[in-house]
Amino acid sequence: MLRDLIRAATPAAIPAGSRPAVLMVSKPVAPPWNDSSKNLVRDLALAGRRFSYHVLTPDAAELAGEAVRAEPIYGRARGAHTPPLQQNLLVLARLLARDRCALTHFFFAPNPRATVAARLALGLRARRTVQTVCSIPRDFSRPERLLFADQVVVLSRFTLDHFLEVGVPASRLTLIPPAIAIPDPPDAAARLEARRRHGFPDDAVVVLFPGDYQFSTAADTFARAIVALRDLAGVRFVFACRIKQRASLAEEARLRTLLHGAGVLDRVRMLREVSEMPGLLAASDLAVLPADSLYAKMDLPLVLLEAMARELPILVPDEPPLSELLEGAEVGVALRPRDPEALAAAIRALAGSAPRRRELGLRARAAAIARYSIAEVSSRYEDLYQSLLTARGRHGDHDG
Repeated sequence: MLRDLIRAATPAAIPAGSRPAVLMVSKPVAPPWNDSSKNLVRDLALAGRRFSYHVLTPDAAELAGEAVRAEPIYGRARGAHTPPLQQNLLVLARLLARDRCALTHFFFAPNPRATVAARLALGLRARRTVQTVCSIPRDFSRPERLLFADQVVVLSRFTLDHFLEVGVPASRLTLIPPAIAIPDPPDAAARLEARRRHGFPDDAVVVLFPGDYQFSTAADTFARAIVALRDLAGVRFVFACRIKQRASLAEEARLRTLLHGAGVLDRVRMLREVSEMPGLLAASDLAVLPADSLYAKMDLPLVLLEAMARELPILVPDEPPLSELLEGAEVGVALRPRDPEALAAAIRALAGSAPRRRELGLRARAAAIARYSIAEVSSRYEDLYQSLLTARGRHGDHDG
């Protein structure tokens, strides 16, 4: 069976004289675009200038980039929701297939099983490798169970410092923040249209929580802040939380009961799958993520970068890694973690001052352009690829 999968996964030859190719190993790169790791893969591949990119997709998915090749290893029906075991077998088969890719770049949340599988494949077919640590590990104490590539990219100084503390050599680690394709800021007409499409009053202040019901106290902190703001009739609140596990449903129900009991549920929208996040951001005035843990999320969530680029002030804890978003520019408010009253006070102050929201929003967009533009970050990745290939040439290494 594995031999058949390897044969099916073997890509067509790369044309002679083309740019060196990078195999991007990730979840299926296809809609819905609701996963930070595959969104980062998509945008890096489309932004590349010095390399070409092979991305793993379902049969029906295509990426419109001249230097991007979609490899439909995930099949017609499997797509973005391929069962994990089947998905892992398909990826393993692709790694064992012969190709002429110059190096392989992995994008996964770090976990021991993925590390074992990657080491197995790389032991059978050696490759130059880069690994982006797409979310903060639950436990840093045994990095050998999490890291396997020649070079490891971390997305925040928080994760970098933790890996250094447990003995990972600095020479193996590179800090490159996540990035987005910077959108045009929506004008007043676009904001109004988005607001009406989502059913918000034209003159309301809309506060968006683009987080999770699990893994932190953030959703509970937001809900209790809403209760504390029951007197603000002109404010609307939105939970945009994918239901990832059964526990998420239970927490959503608990918070709904809390909000109903406080008499504020009529001013709250509890969304699950958001098919068009840019439109929801355009309809919003503030982005709030008071998370005391980012387990299972990207260190600096892309949705917050998108919010900043769309001129939304952000309200985040004064603890890393999220506090890194606030460094060097006043783009929002730093909050005490697990403090609904502090969050309520910050929302109250900004809801009552459109000029202050505008000032912070403009600074947020400028910071997003300066720090988190995909064009700049893609260039840094390509510098890293080139340094690996140059080192390979110096030492006479070769791929199988």
